[in-house]
Amino acid sequence: MAGEQSPLLLDPSIRDWVVLPMVAIMVLMGLCRHYAQQCLKSSSAMDADEIRHKQTLGRVSRLRSRGARLLPRESFEARKAYFANKEKGLLTQKVKKSGVNPMSNPMGMIDHMKGNMLYMVPNMVMMAVISFFFQGFVLVKVPFPLTNRFKVMLQRGVDLATLDVSYVSSLSWYFLLMFGLRGFFKIVLGEDSDSLDESRAMQMQMGMGMGGPGGVFDAPAAYKHEREELSMTQHAWALEDAELSLCGAKVAARVANAHLGGAAGPRPAAKGGGVRKVKRIRKVKPGKA
Repeated sequence: MAGEQSPLLLDPSIRDWVVLPMVAIMVLMGLCRHYAQQCLKSSSAMDADEIRHKQTLGRVSRLRSRGARLLPRESFEARKAYFANKEKGLLTQKVKKSGVNPMSNPMGMIDHMKGNMLYMVPNMVMMAVISFFFQGFVLVKVPFPLTNRFKVMLQRGVDLATLDVSYVSSLSWYFLLMFGLRGFFKIVLGEDSDSLDESRAMQMQMGMGMGGPGGVFDAPAAYKHEREELSMTQHAWALEDAELSLCGAKVAARVANAHLGGAAGPRPAAKGGGVRKVKRIRKVKPGKA
């Protein structure tokens, strides 16, 4: 038909000489960045109180996100009272704000610059290489249809209005690899590294850490925020009647009928109205008939 777009026929050589080498280069670059950051990181002592406060906030965050659904009501309410009780709650204790600014320390500034350089320089080199050698290449095709909103994200460097959205250009393939290999690195390295998480690396570059601009950790404000969030969290147990849901509707109806029958009254007595007589069996000693 005239309005139907004809599919592109991608050369298998593009897969062998462009797609797979880019994947291998991105994996090697991520591993080198991780180990380079481990070698260049200076060994500085951390504040024990700040570590304890951050671990407490992590426990509260996990309780809000998972405990409200996976814990019974009694267990959730006990933990909620332990953290958010107005009189004895752990989050109501008075804590001091960390007065140490990492940016005021010359060694901290140098570590910050090292992290930025390890993030920026490889990305700039890779983008320059891809733009020079593979400008305008169409590398892969996603196996499902997409809307036109994805065209800007998947076809950078290829200005063709009639090209199907499911085709991915070389520059877009680079960005997909850069942000999509975090799970692979986490499995291979066995840890969650800041150098491999691109979003956190960009936050570090802009000076937006957990404690806000400059990296100062504000424990009182963080405690207040988590206390308010936890007090508003409602319990909704996802495992209630899980056995009946797994067994099916027939078993659930049978159990419900059994409960209704047991609540209606005592069971009728046996025929005859009396107590059943149990015959006693006399034991015979060995050797006697």
